[in-house]
Amino acid sequence: MAYTVITKPTAGTAVSKANFGDPVVDNFAYLYALRDEAVWVPLNGAIDLAVTDLAYFRIPAKISGSTLYSVAAHCKDASSSGAVELAVKNGATSMLTTNITIDQGEWDTSTAAIPAVIDTANDDVATGDFIEISVVSAGVGVTYCGVELVFRPA
Repeated sequence: MAYTVITKPTAGTAVSKANFGDPVVDNFAYLYALRDEAVWVPLNGAIDLAVTDLAYFRIPAKISGSTLYSVAAHCKDASSSGAVELAVKNGATSMLTTNITIDQGEWDTSTAAIPAVIDTANDDVATGDFIEISVVSAGVGVTYCGVELVFRPA
């Protein structure tokens, strides 16, 4: 997405979609995206992914008050048998209503048949929250798997 030029508003005119159309909405989306904080959380390395693998991430003050905006996962070597399923929790509370899935033979969640769904009732974070990434299903032969969490300020 790129910045879109809009006509200069006159004094007293609100900058809104009603007054300036879709470019205003596009610009706000672009500006919000600039504030996003992406965090990469690795789960494993050259050793195959296992259901016992866990990773943790502490929420720093910089992103306190943000919400989990998007999630993704990637691996270097795809599963040769079975899908990879990953859960994201804030303490004991799941932040997803549908877990992250990397389908068998795939490397990334961008091609997942069933995309992850963020639980909007449990997507807020505060300084010191301890985010846990756990492996629900490991597939076979998966290496260098990690999760990307994108937080957007409220």
